[in-house]
Amino acid sequence: MLNTKRISKVKTGRLILTGFVLFSAVLFTSCIGVDSQFEEVKDKIMGKLSEDYKTDFQFSIGSAAIHVSSWFVDLSADQEHLDDMMREISSVQVGIYDKVKNVNTPPDFNTLRQIDYEMQSNGWKYIVRSIEDDGMSLIYLSANPEEMLKTMYVVNLNDDELIIIEVNGNLKKVIEYAIEEKNFDVKM
Repeated sequence: MLNTKRISKVKTGRLILTGFVLFSAVLFTSCIGVDSQFEEVKDKIMGKLSEDYKTDFQFSIGSAAIHVSSWFVDLSADQEHLDDMMREISSVQVGIYDKVKNVNTPPDFNTLRQIDYEMQSNGWKYIVRSIEDDGMSLIYLSANPEEMLKTMYVVNLNDDELIIIEVNGNLKKVIEYAIEEKNFDVKM
């Protein structure tokens, strides 16, 4: 009887260790710092701003972590389209940067033009540009027709912070799922 308990404890220990190693492998291979392209875009955008910013946080989520998170979406039947969209995304990089000085100079049209010029000169074209009293939002896709629906940048600038998000994946499928979910009648 003593031998059976000892074997059971060893099996349980190995199972826990294996689970921990697998979880760590998924976590550490898919959640890393942002890549050099993201850093370059961030630096060029910040170079066009009159304020100084400090990094609040920045991270990257790879396909493995996105796939694992899609399992949790599977638990909710109403989120079927969201699950499908998540499976088409291969990576997401996010950076949130806080304004160092609170000078309260809201983003204006000139700031928008400077950011837009910098992004366009680096091969990106806007699909959305919005400016309001308290901030602006910009969405960019690659200007290269072959790469257009593979990477998207979202830039949000307000009185307190700059947020930059890069989404990589099959964005054409993501858009198709979003259209299906909203039941838009789009005839092409």
